[in-house]
Amino acid sequence: MNSHHSSVCGLLLSFLIVCPGAAWSQQQWRNLQSDWLFEVMPQAISFSQKSGSPPVIRAFSDPEQEQLIGLVFTTPDIPPEEVGFSGPLHLLVGMDLEGVLTGTKVLYYTESYRSFRGDFVEDAGFTQQLTNKSIADAFRLGTDIDTISRATITSWALTRGVRNAARRVAEAYLINSEFSQTARSEISALETFAQLDWSGLIDAGLVQQFSTQLAERAKLDIAVAYMGHGRLGDMLIGSRAYSNLERTLGEQAVEGNLLLLGLRGSTARLQQKRLALIQNETLFRPDQGNILFAGTGEDGKIAGQASLAVAMVMPEAVNPREAFGLVYGTGTDLDPFASFDEVHYQLPASLSDFLYGSDHEAAVATLTATKTDHDSLWILLSSILVATLLLVAAVHLRRKLKLSE
Repeated sequence: MNSHHSSVCGLLLSFLIVCPGAAWSQQQWRNLQSDWLFEVMPQAISFSQKSGSPPVIRAFSDPEQEQLIGLVFTTPDIPPEEVGFSGPLHLLVGMDLEGVLTGTKVLYYTESYRSFRGDFVEDAGFTQQLTNKSIADAFRLGTDIDTISRATITSWALTRGVRNAARRVAEAYLINSEFSQTARSEISALETFAQLDWSGLIDAGLVQQFSTQLAERAKLDIAVAYMGHGRLGDMLIGSRAYSNLERTLGEQAVEGNLLLLGLRGSTARLQQKRLALIQNETLFRPDQGNILFAGTGEDGKIAGQASLAVAMVMPEAVNPREAFGLVYGTGTDLDPFASFDEVHYQLPASLSDFLYGSDHEAAVATLTATKTDHDSLWILLSSILVATLLLVAAVHLRRKLKLSE
C-alpha cells in the first residue's frame, strides 16, 4: 500500500474513531428500529419486511397481517433525494391508504447550525405539522407549512423530500386513490410531449425559438416554452432544477404561470429589462424579480439545447390560453422597446385543454353561469313581487277592518 492510500485510510479510521456515530447515523434508514415504525404509524399492530418498488413497509391493524392500513417508507429509498444546506436529509414517513401522512421522523441530517442550535428541526417541532396532511396539499413554505427560523433551505428540503417520496409511493401502491387517478390523468395528457425530443417539441408547438442581435455583433438565441405545471417543469428542465426553481419562488413569495426561456450564445449580455410579453398589441413587462435562474440546461428536454435556463413569471394580465409574443427590446436604454425582436407563442390545443379545459367546456360553464345568473335574477324579482303583493293585501285588509268598526 503506498503512502497516499495509507494517509486516506488513516484519515477515515481517525474519523470513525473520533465520530463513531456519524457514519452509523447516515445508515439509520437501512437499520430501522421497530419503535420508529410505530412512531410514524401509531395505529399499526404489526409490520411487514421492506419490499417492492419503490421499497415500502406495510402496516397492519392485526397481528396476522391481514388488514392493511398504511405504508411506511424512507426517503433515501425513493430518489432523487432532496439536499439541505449542508447535505442530504433522511426521513421515515408513514402514510395511510387515503394518502394522508400519519407521521414523519427525521433519521439523519447534517447542518452547520447544529453546532450551536442543536437539533433545531426536532426542537422546532417542524415534522409535527406534516402529520395529517394529504399528499394532494401544496406543501408550500409560508402557505401551509411554517418555515424553521433561519433555516429556509433545510425546511424546503424536508418538506419537498416528504411530499415527493409520498406521492411516488401513492402512485405505485394507492392506485385507487384520488391523487393517483389525477396523477395518471396528468401523465397520460403529457405522454405525447414526453416522448418527443427537442425538435419534436418545436414541431408540436410547445417550444418556439428566435434570435436577437446584441451589441458588437453578438447574438442571443432564445427558446420559449410554457412551464405552468409541475410535470412540465420536471420534463423540460429536470426535477432537480425545477425543485430549486420552486424553492426560489417560495422564498420570494412569487406566484404565477411560468415560461421557460432557454438561452444560447452571448448569454452574459442578456439584459432582463429588455424581456417582455405582448398580447393584443399591449406590452407587459414582468415585475422586478420575476425572471429567475432555472439551471444550466443539463437535464430534461432542454439538455444540450441551451447553456442557461431562466424562468419568467408571466404578468397576471397575460392570458396564457390566448396567443402572445415574447419580445426582446433592441431599442436604446431610454426606450428599449422602441424596436424589438419577437416570437409568437400559442399553447398547443391539447395542452391548453388539459391545463384549462376545452373551449366547449368553457362555453358550457359560461352558459351555465349565465343561466344561473338569470335564474337568480328571476327568483329575486319574483320574491320582490310576492312581498309587494302581500304588503298591498295587508294594507287593504287593515282599511277594511277600520271601515267595519
